[in-house]
Amino acid sequence: MRYFFIAQDAQLPCAVSCRDFDVNGARHVFSRQDVGRLNDSVVLYLGGSGREARWDFLQCPVMMFDERFRDILEAYEPELFFQEVVMIHKENSLQYPYVHTVLTQLDAVSENTEYYPNKTVKRLVLDRRKIGRHNLFLLEGNHRKDPIVSLPLAESLLRRRPTGIRFEEVEVE
Repeated sequence: MRYFFIAQDAQLPCAVSCRDFDVNGARHVFSRQDVGRLNDSVVLYLGGSGREARWDFLQCPVMMFDERFRDILEAYEPELFFQEVVMIHKENSLQYPYVHTVLTQLDAVSENTEYYPNKTVKRLVLDRRKIGRHNLFLLEGNHRKDPIVSLPLAESLLRRRPTGIRFEEVEVE
């Protein structure tokens, strides 16, 4: 099976902006251990005119998908934790529902991954056996923190014509 990193397209023109943080800035990755500390829902306020383009996948400040993808994600990865996030443009009375997803972190890096002398990754290779039946996950440890999706899940997302999502194939053995 083929796998892809999924990332927010930071180059989306005329994109939404939040009042309290930069959607292209730093991000926080929550783990399964953090789930008990999270509220059931969160509200974020948007700046701008209210006519900006909205991403279907955001990585900053936390990983969020547009609510319309929730059923698809849950079908492929039933153990996902979802937190409701509502983005509100107060001046125009607009609300946009998102779900913050907390993903499983897997040690799925193959022994054939190549590293530079300073221990950074030169060529990342995933081990198919370590991935198992997962379709959406993060790599454990100090590896890249973009989520990884399987080809069937990527195709399901692409059929919905998402805005602001980039895919980059990852080598698998």
